[in-house]
Amino acid sequence: MSKREKGYIYIFTILLISLLAIFFYFIYSYMSGSTFISKNRLESLQANYALESTLNIKISQDDFQKDLEDFIFKESSNKLGIKKLPEDTELLSLNFKREDYEDEKNKYIDLISLKSQIKYKDTLVGGRIRGHYINKIYKEEDGILNSSKVNGEALNSLREKFACDDWTDKNNKKIYLDGDFIYDYQGGEYIIFEEIEVYDEESDSYIKKLNPLYDVSKKDIIIQKSGTLKFLSSTRGQIFIINDKVVFNDNTLSGIIILKENAQIANTCTLNGYLIDLYDRNSGIGVKYSSRVFSLYGYLLPEYIKFQPISLNYYDIEDNT
Repeated sequence: MSKREKGYIYIFTILLISLLAIFFYFIYSYMSGSTFISKNRLESLQANYALESTLNIKISQDDFQKDLEDFIFKESSNKLGIKKLPEDTELLSLNFKREDYEDEKNKYIDLISLKSQIKYKDTLVGGRIRGHYINKIYKEEDGILNSSKVNGEALNSLREKFACDDWTDKNNKKIYLDGDFIYDYQGGEYIIFEEIEVYDEESDSYIKKLNPLYDVSKKDIIIQKSGTLKFLSSTRGQIFIINDKVVFNDNTLSGIIILKENAQIANTCTLNGYLIDLYDRNSGIGVKYSSRVFSLYGYLLPEYIKFQPISLNYYDIEDNT
């Protein structure tokens, strides 16, 4: 083999080794880059899981319901706390945000988000769980909540909460009725009367007369314990809790009527508001749904505020450190 041939072989060998070195370098770089990307993707995915866990931990805490109600009714901006965080997770922020809006039909849609930002290891991530906050049981378009609208266990739970009247304790503008009474509007006031017999000298006989007992123009809640309550007029938008017999006069009432287990309905009326009839006692109340009663009394009603999640979203945040 000549020196020239040996030189060619030597040059070819060097070129081959160089090409192989470059090839393996690119393979190594690609594998290193892929490993780095895979590691980042894995950490990003783990960060998303950590954020979701953080939000779910807060929702499951005992104080979540109170925090939510305070935010809705009192517009509280208190910082939300969380008892335990996922491993390798630092909480940066946690708060509520109202996102109510009107749809294309001008219908009011209640919406709230629970938002959080966290740092998981070296990854920053933010996200929110959005949901409705007014319990759907108070949104029946026919204005009637009865046993067919609530599932078995939930129905029993709701009946128990309405069985006693403790839920009304947040409002002291209430009155209890025990006996036979008449509700009427006279002289510019809403009044509850009792019917009494008095002696009339002209006729020399006893006649029935309405004796005013309670001015309920400024009362929000009328609680009937027993007896008969007869309506002769319209009402001013109150809550009526009926435990016994109620007599209507084909009149139009406004407010919320709650029929207890022993309620008895006589005659008919139209109610502008909402009827809560968990024992299916209604036989004469026609209802026209009005959301206005909930702006007045929603804060009182059992389970009126209930978080009902509909979506979960993530977003990246910048590290400014």
